[in-house]
Amino acid sequence: MLSCDTLAVTARFCAQGSNTMAKNSDRPLGEAQPLIWFPPQDHGDGETVECTYISIPQVPHTYGVLGSRPYWIWGFEMGVNERGVAIGNEAQGSRDESGETQTGLLGMDLLRLGLERGATAREAVEVITGLLEQYGQRGNASRLFERRYENSYMVMDPDEIWVLETAGRRWIARQIRTYGAISNCYSIEREFDLCSGDLERHARENGWLSPGEPFDFAKAYTLPAPRQTNSVTRWRRLNQLLDGGEPQNIPGIRRLLRDHYEDGLLKPRFGAAYGTFPTICMHAMTWDACQTTASMQVFYRAGLGPVARHAMSLPCCSVYLPVYLTGWLPACMEQGGERFEEISLWWLFERLAAAVSADYERFAPAVQREAAELEARLDREADQAEGQAAALLERGETGPAGAVLNRMMESAAERAQAFARRHFEAVRGQMERDGGVLGPRREFLEDYCGRTGMELV
Repeated sequence: MLSCDTLAVTARFCAQGSNTMAKNSDRPLGEAQPLIWFPPQDHGDGETVECTYISIPQVPHTYGVLGSRPYWIWGFEMGVNERGVAIGNEAQGSRDESGETQTGLLGMDLLRLGLERGATAREAVEVITGLLEQYGQRGNASRLFERRYENSYMVMDPDEIWVLETAGRRWIARQIRTYGAISNCYSIEREFDLCSGDLERHARENGWLSPGEPFDFAKAYTLPAPRQTNSVTRWRRLNQLLDGGEPQNIPGIRRLLRDHYEDGLLKPRFGAAYGTFPTICMHAMTWDACQTTASMQVFYRAGLGPVARHAMSLPCCSVYLPVYLTGWLPACMEQGGERFEEISLWWLFERLAAAVSADYERFAPAVQREAAELEARLDREADQAEGQAAALLERGETGPAGAVLNRMMESAAERAQAFARRHFEAVRGQMERDGGVLGPRREFLEDYCGRTGMELV
């Protein structure tokens, strides 16, 4: 994978007064990524858990987890558990990548395991690093191509935020005390808090540091390959946008997640959808490229705990919807497989984004204008629903509180479905009047539709 971007802001630097994390998940084109809830469970002695490629021993208890999951993978790209731990991951490549000879756990499996087994951010870091050392990583993370990689993680709870970066079965971690961002390049350099016992010695024994040079993890372990170095611009862009001098807020973070270098040298030459340069909101230019398939924000509300906002498909053509850990999700948010499904909210937004990309500069403004209006209404309604639910929980009325939040999710999902269908029909009507899908994206979109069963005209 050549993309994904994750950021986190501590409560002191966030207008909401809450630790906040957000991620754009970039995956192979057409790989649906629905939302999934798995309830807390107790497990018996000797039970195992079947991950994507291997089985490992189960633990006595797993926490309830909400995750955004590529449809064919056991693990999550990003998620949050009932204890308020949230995690997002990034693909990495280290100089040690060829040293692993067996298929281990996917980075996404390690992420979900960290959520299921970690009651705090620090515990989740310990879960992931312990399993990494025991089982390794680098299983094939694509159904279309051979793509194996190592991982970095942003791990958050209401009190702490950690960056965890891995190389083979080794690792390093640093606590975030202001704000931080990770992309597909190592971010931890000389300052860190925890690491594998032989991390520096291993680098020096392999000659990855000059004699007497201070240990710099990123410099020593980064694989000298374009897929690592090309991501530095996105990582720096995200840090630049975070360092704006004012506290971040939820709408502002969404603008970061929708960024296409609009004001800079790397502004896409033929419109954002053409995919000329890798941007934070990633658009694929070719079938074998990655594209943003989902986006999630997690923060905390007093009396309620973790709350999330989730956008399916490309965030610049989608709507962030309120999501809660009530044990229930609207059915349309849970649906999505390898081919287009009208009942899947993910596929409805993916189809809309594909249609808009035929002529992004013409079609996107109307979609984005109404998306902003709908998001603002949903934010106001969600704020009221969350306040009502928190008051009910304070009185011990758990069932009514969950019902309030479920109604909010259901209403938001229904309006999102209507939004995606209405705007798609408007774009399709214009394309039909034009004589079909035209322009430089024509061949790309025809091929994409043929592979996935979508119809644009």
